[in-house]
Formats: sequence, C-alpha cells, structure tokens
Amino acid sequence: VPIEIPPSVETMGLGASVLACCTSRDKPPYPTRPGVKVVHYGVLGNSSVAPAVGAVAREPDEETAFVDPAGMHHIQNTTDGPSGASGAAGAIYSWLGISTRKEFPPVVRQAITAPLLAKFYAYGEPGRPKRNCIHAVGVDFRTMPQTSRSEAVEQLAQAYSNILVQFCESGLRKLRLLPMSGGVFSGPWSLDMLAFSLITAEAVERGFEQLSPAQQRYVQDAELEMCIFMHDQVECFEAAFKALDGRPTP
Repeated sequence: VPIEIPPSVETMGLGASVLACCTSRDKPPYPTRPGVKVVHYGVLGNSSVAPAVGAVAREPDEETAFVDPAGMHHIQNTTDGPSGASGAAGAIYSWLGISTRKEFPPVVRQAITAPLLAKFYAYGEPGRPKRNCIHAVGVDFRTMPQTSRSEAVEQLAQAYSNILVQFCESGLRKLRLLPMSGGVFSGPWSLDMLAFSLITAEAVERGFEQLSPAQQRYVQDAELEMCIFMHDQVECFEAAFKALDGRPTP
C-alpha cells in the first residue's frame, strides 16, 4: 500500500525522508499509534517568542503531567541537585518550587540511574494543587556523533516508552511531551531539524508500540501534546507528525 505524503511535507522537501522512516521492514507497516497533537508552546505554556510561563497557553493544571528533560548530572547530584540547573531546566524547577533544593526526591534518584529512564513525581504541599512532572533523561548526541538515524530512533523510543509507562501509572489523562534530546543535546541533528523532527515522531510511535495492550489503550484515551518551545521549529514537527498520521491504520 503506497504511503501518501501530505502536500505540505512534500513542499518542505520531506518526501524522501518520510518514506525512509515510514517504510521500515523491521516493524509492522501501519502500527496502531497514539494521537499526538503538536502545539506551538513549551510544557509550561510559554515559547521562544513569549517566554513568560503561561504566556501562550495555560500552565499545566492538576490533571496534566508534563515531561522534564532532565540531565543525569542534576538528577544524581546530591550537592546541588535542582538548584544547579539553569536555562529551560531551571525554569521548570522554579515552577515546580524546587529550584533551591540540593537534591531530587529519593524515589526519583532511585528510579533514574541511567539515560532513557523516567520517573513520575507529584510536587506540592499537602492541600494545595499538585504539579505533576515526569522526569526523564535522554541521550546526549553530542557525545555520539556517529549515531545512525535508526539507532537514534531506537534509543529515543525507549525513553518515550518509559515516559508513557510513567504517565499510565500517574492516573492522569493529559500529557505534555517535548522532543527528548533536543536543543544542544541533539548534536549533529541540530543542523537538520527536519530529520530530527521525523526521528522524534517515529520514536514516539515506536515507544508506544513497546507498551502493553492495556497501557496502549490508556494512552490512546488520553490527551497528548508534543510541546515545541522554539517557534521556528513548530512547522517541522507538525509536518513530521502529520506524515505519520497520514498513513492508514489497520
């Protein structure tokens, strides 16, 4: 069955890349997929053109979990912990109310002992709304410049699978995802955002395939967003996920 490439993707010159990622012989041709909506804001409802938290969309509410692309050097650091983070991570930890803490909760440190692992944790004082975070560590492609496209998909798929498992265990119905190993951690892929967006889209799909049938049903019934903080990258990710969504399901 031929794969229909959306016109917008062809216009962006993504046709060949999409075919390469969508016709792999080592997986079912049209697997069941989670519904992921690409949105033009980060997990905290802000963006590169409107950086204030909640400036573009509402901040995550008590029914929403969001992903923190944590660094192993912060998670396992019991000297500085969250207080040592800056940039995007620093903003997340400030919003969670842990930016002055010297270490992460013990259950988080015990669960995340290597890259690609994830752990859900609900922050907040008793009697106050919870702030639901899934800490997850990706891979640093800067240290692996020879990583092939298929290897990148395989590794990120494991990260997304672990994130989705934690989401299922949270009992929540809304999840704000983001591109794992994005930004500076994307290494050579940072020079080809079209390729990285396709890697991300396929990795989410592959990660979903690794779930149990019950977990897949849970995720399919939930509301998933792929949050893109960088305004100039939104179109790439929209095209990538649209390319996968354009394929027929069984």
